Amino acid sequence: MNNLIDKMLGSDNFHVTSHCSPDGDSLGSSAGLCKALKKLGKEVYFVLDDKIPSNLEFVVEGIDIKSSNEVDTERPYVLVALDCGDYSRPCCSETVKKGASMFVNIDHHISNDCFGDVNYVDKKASSTSEIVYYILKTMEYEQKIDIIGKDIGTALYTGLITDTGNFMYSNVYPESFKMAYELLQKGIDKQYIVKRLFQSDSLDRIKLLADVLATLEIVEGKIAYIEVTQNMLIRNNIDNNNTEGLINYARDIENIEVGIMFKEKSPGEIKVSFRSKEIIDVNEIARKFGGGGHIRAAGCTIHDSLENAKNKVIEEVVKSFYQ
Repeated sequence: MNNLIDKMLGSDNFHVTSHCSPDGDSLGSSAGLCKALKKLGKEVYFVLDDKIPSNLEFVVEGIDIKSSNEVDTERPYVLVALDCGDYSRPCCSETVKKGASMFVNIDHHISNDCFGDVNYVDKKASSTSEIVYYILKTMEYEQKIDIIGKDIGTALYTGLITDTGNFMYSNVYPESFKMAYELLQKGIDKQYIVKRLFQSDSLDRIKLLADVLATLEIVEGKIAYIEVTQNMLIRNNIDNNNTEGLINYARDIENIEVGIMFKEKSPGEIKVSFRSKEIIDVNEIARKFGGGGHIRAAGCTIHDSLENAKNKVIEEVVKSFYQ
Protein backbone atom coordinates (compact mmCIF):
# COMPACT_ATOMS: atom_id res chain seq x y z
CA MET A 1 0.00 0.00 0.00
CA ASN A 2 2.81 2.44 0.84
CA ASN A 3 4.26 2.16 -2.67
CA LEU A 4 0.85 3.00 -4.14
CA ILE A 5 0.39 5.97 -1.80
CA ASP A 6 3.86 7.35 -2.58
CA LYS A 7 3.20 7.19 -6.32
CA MET A 8 -0.20 8.85 -5.97
CA LEU A 9 1.09 11.64 -3.73
CA GLY A 10 3.96 12.18 -6.17
CA SER A 11 1.66 12.73 -9.17
CA ASP A 12 -0.47 15.75 -10.05
CA ASN A 13 -2.79 14.76 -12.90
CA PHE A 14 -5.22 11.82 -12.64
CA HIS A 15 -7.85 10.15 -14.76
CA VAL A 16 -9.97 7.74 -12.73
CA THR A 17 -12.09 5.11 -14.46
CA SER A 18 -14.10 1.99 -13.71
CA HIS A 19 -16.12 -0.65 -15.54
CA CYS A 20 -19.03 -0.16 -17.92
CA SER A 21 -22.55 -0.80 -16.60
CA PRO A 22 -21.49 1.08 -13.46
CA ASP A 23 -22.78 -0.05 -10.08
CA GLY A 24 -22.65 1.28 -6.54
CA ASP A 25 -19.14 0.02 -5.80
CA SER A 26 -17.57 1.15 -9.08
CA LEU A 27 -19.09 4.62 -8.74
CA GLY A 28 -18.63 4.85 -4.97
CA SER A 29 -14.95 3.95 -5.06
CA SER A 30 -14.34 6.19 -8.09
CA ALA A 31 -16.18 9.20 -6.66
CA GLY A 32 -14.54 8.73 -3.27
CA LEU A 33 -11.05 8.62 -4.78
CA CYS A 34 -11.74 11.54 -7.14
CA LYS A 35 -12.91 13.75 -4.29
CA ALA A 36 -9.96 12.72 -2.12
CA LEU A 37 -7.40 13.48 -4.84
CA LYS A 38 -9.03 16.84 -5.49
CA LYS A 39 -8.87 17.59 -1.76
CA LEU A 40 -5.14 16.86 -1.95
CA GLY A 41 -4.75 19.52 -4.66
CA LYS A 42 -4.55 17.11 -7.60
CA GLU A 43 -6.22 17.60 -10.97
CA VAL A 44 -8.62 14.71 -11.46
CA TYR A 45 -11.34 13.61 -13.88
CA PHE A 46 -13.64 10.62 -13.82
CA VAL A 47 -13.55 9.05 -17.30
CA LEU A 48 -16.53 6.88 -18.19
CA ASP A 49 -17.95 5.99 -21.61
CA ASP A 50 -21.32 4.87 -20.28
CA LYS A 51 -24.46 6.21 -18.64
CA ILE A 52 -24.84 6.41 -14.87
CA PRO A 53 -28.02 4.78 -13.45
CA SER A 54 -30.45 7.41 -12.18
CA ASN A 55 -30.53 6.01 -8.63
CA LEU A 56 -26.73 6.41 -8.43
CA GLU A 57 -26.39 9.93 -9.82
CA PHE A 58 -26.15 11.32 -6.27
CA VAL A 59 -22.88 9.43 -5.77
CA VAL A 60 -21.00 11.35 -8.46
CA GLU A 61 -22.34 14.82 -7.66
CA GLY A 62 -19.54 17.38 -7.59
CA ILE A 63 -16.94 15.47 -9.61
CA ASP A 64 -15.75 16.25 -13.14
CA ILE A 65 -16.90 13.52 -15.53
CA LYS A 66 -15.57 13.16 -19.09
CA SER A 67 -15.91 10.69 -21.92
CA SER A 68 -12.75 9.32 -23.52
CA ASN A 69 -12.93 11.68 -26.49
CA GLU A 70 -12.91 14.67 -24.12
CA VAL A 71 -9.73 13.62 -22.32
CA ASP A 72 -6.41 15.38 -22.90
CA THR A 73 -4.01 12.48 -23.49
CA GLU A 74 -1.06 14.70 -24.45
CA ARG A 75 -0.36 15.94 -20.94
CA PRO A 76 1.14 13.21 -18.66
CA TYR A 77 -1.43 11.57 -16.38
CA VAL A 78 -1.92 8.62 -14.07
CA LEU A 79 -4.84 6.37 -15.00
CA VAL A 80 -6.48 4.65 -12.01
CA ALA A 81 -8.83 1.75 -12.78
CA LEU A 82 -11.15 0.81 -9.94
CA ASP A 83 -13.23 -2.36 -9.55
CA CYS A 84 -11.96 -3.84 -12.84
CA GLY A 85 -10.92 -7.50 -12.99
CA ASP A 86 -8.84 -7.29 -16.18
CA TYR A 87 -7.47 -4.90 -18.80
CA SER A 88 -10.62 -5.05 -20.94
CA ARG A 89 -12.94 -3.87 -18.15
CA PRO A 90 -12.13 -0.14 -17.74
CA CYS A 91 -14.85 1.86 -19.50
CA CYS A 92 -12.53 4.10 -21.48
CA SER A 93 -10.82 4.00 -24.86
CA GLU A 94 -7.57 2.28 -25.76
CA THR A 95 -6.12 5.75 -26.38
CA VAL A 96 -6.79 6.71 -22.76
CA LYS A 97 -5.37 3.42 -21.46
CA LYS A 98 -2.21 3.48 -23.56
CA GLY A 99 -1.61 7.20 -23.11
CA ALA A 100 -1.18 6.94 -19.34
CA SER A 101 2.27 7.47 -17.89
CA MET A 102 1.27 5.01 -15.16
CA PHE A 103 -1.67 2.59 -15.01
CA VAL A 104 -2.88 1.84 -11.47
CA ASN A 105 -5.18 -1.13 -10.79
CA ILE A 106 -7.16 -1.12 -7.51
CA ASP A 107 -9.62 -3.98 -7.12
CA HIS A 108 -11.04 -6.83 -5.02
CA HIS A 109 -12.10 -9.44 -7.62
CA ILE A 110 -10.53 -12.88 -7.14
CA SER A 111 -10.20 -13.12 -10.93
CA ASN A 112 -8.06 -9.96 -11.18
CA ASP A 113 -4.95 -10.62 -13.27
CA CYS A 114 -2.89 -7.62 -12.04
CA PHE A 115 -2.92 -5.82 -15.39
CA GLY A 116 -1.63 -2.48 -14.11
CA ASP A 117 1.84 -0.99 -13.78
CA VAL A 118 0.99 -0.65 -10.11
CA ASN A 119 -1.49 -3.17 -8.64
CA TYR A 120 -3.27 -3.09 -5.31
CA VAL A 121 -5.64 -6.05 -5.27
CA ASP A 122 -7.16 -7.23 -2.00
CA LYS A 123 -9.25 -10.29 -2.84
CA LYS A 124 -10.58 -10.53 0.71
CA ALA A 125 -12.02 -7.02 0.76
CA SER A 126 -15.80 -6.71 0.63
CA SER A 127 -15.63 -4.04 -2.05
CA THR A 128 -13.26 -1.74 -3.90
CA SER A 129 -14.78 1.10 -1.86
CA GLU A 130 -13.50 -0.60 1.29
CA ILE A 131 -10.00 -0.76 -0.22
CA VAL A 132 -10.11 2.94 -1.13
CA TYR A 133 -11.31 3.76 2.38
CA TYR A 134 -8.33 2.09 4.03
CA ILE A 135 -5.90 3.59 1.51
CA LEU A 136 -7.22 7.04 2.41
CA LYS A 137 -7.07 6.22 6.14
CA THR A 138 -3.41 5.27 5.77
CA MET A 139 -2.80 8.47 3.81
CA GLU A 140 -4.42 10.50 6.60
CA TYR A 141 -2.25 8.85 9.24
CA GLU A 142 1.04 9.18 7.36
CA GLN A 143 0.47 12.73 6.09
CA LYS A 144 -1.21 13.97 9.30
CA ILE A 145 -4.15 15.39 7.32
CA ASP A 146 -7.93 14.95 7.25
CA ILE A 147 -9.26 13.59 3.97
CA ILE A 148 -12.41 11.57 4.61
CA GLY A 149 -15.39 13.80 5.28
CA LYS A 150 -19.13 13.42 4.84
CA ASP A 151 -19.05 13.68 1.02
CA ILE A 152 -16.28 11.11 0.51
CA GLY A 153 -17.83 8.95 3.21
CA THR A 154 -21.19 8.98 1.42
CA ALA A 155 -19.60 7.71 -1.80
CA LEU A 156 -17.60 4.97 -0.07
CA TYR A 157 -20.50 3.83 2.13
CA THR A 158 -22.62 3.51 -1.01
CA GLY A 159 -20.05 1.16 -2.52
CA LEU A 160 -19.77 -0.82 0.70
CA ILE A 161 -23.48 -1.53 1.13
CA THR A 162 -24.19 -2.26 -2.53
CA ASP A 163 -21.41 -4.86 -2.84
CA THR A 164 -22.31 -6.48 0.49
CA GLY A 165 -26.07 -6.47 -0.14
CA ASN A 166 -26.52 -4.15 2.84
CA PHE A 167 -24.24 -6.49 4.88
CA MET A 168 -26.19 -9.66 3.96
CA TYR A 169 -23.54 -11.37 1.82
CA SER A 170 -20.70 -13.65 2.90
CA ASN A 171 -18.04 -11.13 1.80
CA VAL A 172 -18.57 -9.04 4.97
CA TYR A 173 -15.69 -9.05 7.46
CA PRO A 174 -14.92 -7.11 10.66
CA GLU A 175 -13.11 -4.45 8.59
CA SER A 176 -16.37 -3.81 6.72
CA PHE A 177 -18.33 -3.13 9.90
CA LYS A 178 -15.46 -1.03 11.25
CA MET A 179 -15.55 1.09 8.09
CA ALA A 180 -19.32 1.54 8.40
CA TYR A 181 -19.00 2.51 12.08
CA GLU A 182 -16.31 5.08 11.36
CA LEU A 183 -18.20 6.59 8.41
CA LEU A 184 -21.33 6.95 10.52
CA GLN A 185 -19.19 8.86 13.01
CA LYS A 186 -18.24 11.18 10.14
CA GLY A 187 -21.90 12.16 9.88
CA ILE A 188 -23.01 10.43 6.68
CA ASP A 189 -26.78 10.20 6.23
CA LYS A 190 -27.27 6.43 6.16
CA GLN A 191 -31.02 6.61 5.65
CA TYR A 192 -30.67 8.95 2.68
CA ILE A 193 -28.24 6.55 1.01
CA VAL A 194 -30.48 3.53 1.69
CA LYS A 195 -33.51 5.39 0.33
CA ARG A 196 -31.70 6.34 -2.89
CA LEU A 197 -30.34 2.83 -3.41
CA PHE A 198 -33.13 0.53 -2.31
CA GLN A 199 -36.34 2.54 -1.95
CA SER A 200 -36.53 4.71 -5.07
CA ASP A 201 -37.49 2.38 -7.92
CA SER A 202 -39.43 4.07 -10.72
CA LEU A 203 -42.83 2.71 -11.78
CA ASP A 204 -41.24 1.78 -15.12
CA ARG A 205 -38.66 -0.39 -13.37
CA ILE A 206 -41.39 -2.16 -11.39
CA LYS A 207 -43.17 -2.88 -14.68
CA LEU A 208 -39.90 -4.25 -16.06
CA LEU A 209 -39.61 -6.47 -12.99
CA ALA A 210 -43.04 -7.94 -13.76
CA ASP A 211 -41.92 -8.77 -17.31
CA VAL A 212 -38.66 -10.29 -16.07
CA LEU A 213 -40.31 -12.46 -13.41
CA ALA A 214 -42.67 -13.82 -16.06
CA THR A 215 -39.59 -15.49 -17.64
CA LEU A 216 -38.55 -17.24 -14.41
CA GLU A 217 -37.58 -20.89 -14.85
CA ILE A 218 -36.39 -23.45 -12.29
CA VAL A 219 -33.90 -26.17 -13.25
CA GLU A 220 -33.50 -29.31 -11.11
CA GLY A 221 -34.91 -27.47 -8.11
CA LYS A 222 -31.55 -25.74 -7.46
CA ILE A 223 -31.09 -23.26 -10.30
CA ALA A 224 -33.34 -20.31 -11.14
CA TYR A 225 -32.90 -18.06 -14.14
CA ILE A 226 -34.56 -14.98 -15.57
CA GLU A 227 -34.26 -13.06 -18.83
CA VAL A 228 -34.07 -9.38 -19.75
CA THR A 229 -34.58 -8.68 -23.44
CA GLN A 230 -34.14 -5.50 -25.43
CA ASN A 231 -37.89 -5.48 -26.11
CA MET A 232 -38.58 -5.40 -22.36
CA LEU A 233 -36.20 -2.51 -21.82
CA ILE A 234 -37.62 -0.50 -24.72
CA ARG A 235 -41.24 -1.23 -23.77
CA ASN A 236 -40.67 -0.07 -20.20
CA ASN A 237 -38.39 2.85 -21.07
CA ILE A 238 -35.53 1.43 -19.02
CA ASP A 239 -31.85 2.08 -19.72
CA ASN A 240 -29.60 -0.95 -20.25
CA ASN A 241 -27.68 -0.13 -17.07
CA ASN A 242 -30.73 0.08 -14.81
CA THR A 243 -31.14 -3.65 -14.14
CA GLU A 244 -28.96 -3.91 -11.02
CA GLY A 245 -30.48 -6.18 -8.37
CA LEU A 246 -32.98 -7.99 -10.57
CA ILE A 247 -30.94 -11.19 -10.37
CA ASN A 248 -31.54 -11.35 -6.62
CA TYR A 249 -35.15 -12.33 -7.25
CA ALA A 250 -33.89 -15.56 -8.83
CA ARG A 251 -31.24 -16.33 -6.22
CA ASP A 252 -33.45 -15.53 -3.20
CA ILE A 253 -36.03 -18.24 -3.88
CA GLU A 254 -36.17 -20.91 -1.17
CA ASN A 255 -33.97 -23.96 -1.91
CA ILE A 256 -32.33 -22.25 -4.90
CA GLU A 257 -28.52 -22.29 -4.81
CA VAL A 258 -27.69 -20.45 -8.07
CA GLY A 259 -29.54 -17.53 -9.63
CA ILE A 260 -28.75 -16.49 -13.20
CA MET A 261 -29.82 -13.49 -15.26
CA PHE A 262 -29.46 -13.41 -19.03
CA LYS A 263 -29.57 -9.84 -20.34
CA GLU A 264 -29.69 -9.10 -24.03
CA LYS A 265 -27.44 -6.06 -24.39
CA SER A 266 -27.81 -6.16 -28.18
CA PRO A 267 -28.70 -8.88 -30.70
CA GLY A 268 -26.06 -11.58 -30.32
CA GLU A 269 -24.53 -10.08 -27.16
CA ILE A 270 -25.75 -11.62 -23.90
CA LYS A 271 -24.57 -10.46 -20.48
CA VAL A 272 -24.82 -13.30 -17.98
CA SER A 273 -24.86 -12.62 -14.24
CA PHE A 274 -24.46 -15.34 -11.61
CA ARG A 275 -25.25 -15.36 -7.88
CA SER A 276 -24.93 -18.28 -5.46
CA LYS A 277 -25.69 -18.82 -1.79
CA GLU A 278 -23.38 -21.36 -0.15
CA ILE A 279 -22.02 -24.15 -2.35
CA ILE A 280 -21.30 -23.24 -5.97
CA ASP A 281 -18.27 -21.16 -7.01
CA VAL A 282 -19.83 -19.08 -9.78
CA ASN A 283 -16.52 -17.38 -10.53
CA GLU A 284 -15.25 -20.71 -11.88
CA ILE A 285 -18.34 -21.04 -14.10
CA ALA A 286 -18.01 -17.48 -15.40
CA ARG A 287 -14.32 -18.04 -16.19
CA LYS A 288 -15.27 -20.86 -18.59
CA PHE A 289 -17.00 -18.19 -20.69
CA GLY A 290 -14.22 -15.60 -20.44
CA GLY A 291 -15.65 -13.79 -17.44
CA GLY A 292 -15.01 -13.81 -13.70
CA GLY A 293 -15.70 -12.03 -10.45
CA HIS A 294 -16.21 -13.50 -6.99
CA ILE A 295 -17.09 -16.91 -5.57
CA ARG A 296 -20.69 -15.88 -4.90
CA ALA A 297 -21.14 -13.22 -7.61
CA ALA A 298 -19.71 -13.25 -11.12
CA GLY A 299 -20.51 -12.50 -14.73
CA CYS A 300 -19.54 -12.95 -18.35
CA THR A 301 -20.57 -11.90 -21.85
CA ILE A 302 -21.49 -14.47 -24.50
CA HIS A 303 -21.64 -13.52 -28.17
CA ASP A 304 -24.45 -15.75 -29.33
CA SER A 305 -28.22 -15.89 -29.43
CA LEU A 306 -30.14 -15.74 -26.16
CA GLU A 307 -31.34 -19.35 -26.51
CA ASN A 308 -27.86 -20.69 -27.26
CA ALA A 309 -26.36 -18.71 -24.36
CA LYS A 310 -28.98 -20.10 -21.99
CA ASN A 311 -28.36 -23.67 -23.09
CA LYS A 312 -24.57 -23.40 -22.76
CA VAL A 313 -24.65 -21.74 -19.36
CA ILE A 314 -27.34 -23.94 -17.80
CA GLU A 315 -25.41 -27.03 -18.89
CA GLU A 316 -22.27 -25.79 -17.11
CA VAL A 317 -24.15 -24.78 -13.96
CA VAL A 318 -25.89 -28.17 -13.73
CA LYS A 319 -22.51 -29.93 -14.14
CA SER A 320 -21.04 -27.85 -11.29
CA PHE A 321 -23.35 -29.59 -8.82
CA TYR A 322 -21.86 -32.99 -9.66
CA GLN A 323 -18.16 -32.16 -9.78
